Amino acid sequence: MALETERKTEAIFISTPAQKQKDRILLLLRLVAFLATASATIVMALNKQTNTLVVATVGNNPIKASLTAKFQHTPAFVFFVVANVMASFHNLLILLLEIVGHKIDYKGLRLAIIAILDMLIVVLAAAGDGAALFMAELGKNGNSHARWNKICDKFQTFCDHGSGALIASFIGLILLLIINIISIAKLFNPKSYNTI
Repeated sequence: MALETERKTEAIFISTPAQKQKDRILLLLRLVAFLATASATIVMALNKQTNTLVVATVGNNPIKASLTAKFQHTPAFVFFVVANVMASFHNLLILLLEIVGHKIDYKGLRLAIIAILDMLIVVLAAAGDGAALFMAELGKNGNSHARWNKICDKFQTFCDHGSGALIASFIGLILLLIINIISIAKLFNPKSYNTI
């Protein structure tokens, strides 16, 4: 009886070759999502440009000032960086959990926790991307009704780096959505995930 129970327990953790392939694809998706969100974080966190601009003219003498554009000057960009840091940390943590987590699973609870955390990270990353995209559009085109001037004509490098960070983050968000769908699908069919 004890030998039969031991064999059943071993069978739970043995995967088929097709399942191992699915697990590898999921790990690869998580790794690429981690790289995308981490690169978006690094690019935006290091995004800074200083320009000397003419701010006024007294007679024939221009008055110049050095102005700096940093991501810290806009709360939406700060939220973008924080959201991408959390998404990167989540993907790194889940990657480690997927590698060694099969040993600490308790009745499939690991799959439910991962699915819930994946949903939360998708929401957080989408909110950060949306806020940063709004500010990027405002920086590029301004708002004539509110009399907010565009800044991308004066800080082109700052805007280009911000655009690159947004593209990387949206790639990460799309991958996180795909990973989230897979995580939820595992909840509906957990036996095909852990059995022969």
